[in-house]
Amino acid sequence: MLHKTQKEYIALADYVTSVLKIIVIVLLIAIAASQLALQIPQVRLWVTGVDRLEGTPF
Repeated sequence: MLHKTQKEYIALADYVTSVLKIIVIVLLIAIAASQLALQIPQVRLWVTGVDRLEGTPF
C-alpha cells in the first residue's frame, strides 16, 4: 500500500514526465521547421552569412 507522500511523488513525477515529453516534441518540431526553412534561398541568405562567403578568399 502506498503512503500519501509516495502517491504525491508519483503524481509529481507523472506531471514532470508529461511536461518533458511536450518540450521534446516542441523542440523536434522546431528543429524540423528550421531545417525546412533553410531550404528556401531567401530565408537562408537572411539567416546565415556563409553562402555569401563561399568561394571568396578571406
